Amino acid sequence: MSSPAFTEQSLGKRGSVVITSSSNGTGTVTGNFAIIVAGPQGGSLDAITCANKTDASSLVGNLPAGYTSYGNFTSIKVTSGAIEAYNA
Repeated sequence: MSSPAFTEQSLGKRGSVVITSSSNGTGTVTGNFAIIVAGPQGGSLDAITCANKTDASSLVGNLPAGYTSYGNFTSIKVTSGAIEAYNA
């Protein structure tokens, strides 16, 4: 019996990417992500795109360690710290 998609995502079975200010040379990563989590030192976002979240731009700024958000994230730009983005 296979696991439901939401369980696979929340357990990281679909993989993830850790985004830092040096990711791709710009701190910007694109893809299809279902969950974002700020790393142990928190993370600072410069930009984020999420098609199904009203006012997703309000997430721009400093996120505390462990901050978690769910949505359909497609672009994330980190300026400091780390954000782990779980694949959708």
